[in-house]
Amino acid sequence: MSYMTAGKLQAFEALMMEVPGHNHYDSGCDGICPECRSCCFHRPYWKYQTCVFEECPYSPVRLSTLRCQPQASREE
Repeated sequence: MSYMTAGKLQAFEALMMEVPGHNHYDSGCDGICPECRSCCFHRPYWKYQTCVFEECPYSPVRLSTLRCQPQASREE
């Protein structure tokens, strides 16, 4: 799929290309908010990130999709 837009606007462009009511995507797991479950960009089983994007493109406020990464223990 080629996009006419760049960056974060690609999510909206992909959404506008869908047929309304035709896509009933369900990832099977809740994400950072309940709406993530029906988002086609949701990746609940990725290790450090729950979405294709680092910030939710559909959220009106900045909402990170990164999970807390375990700190590596330092030996000094």
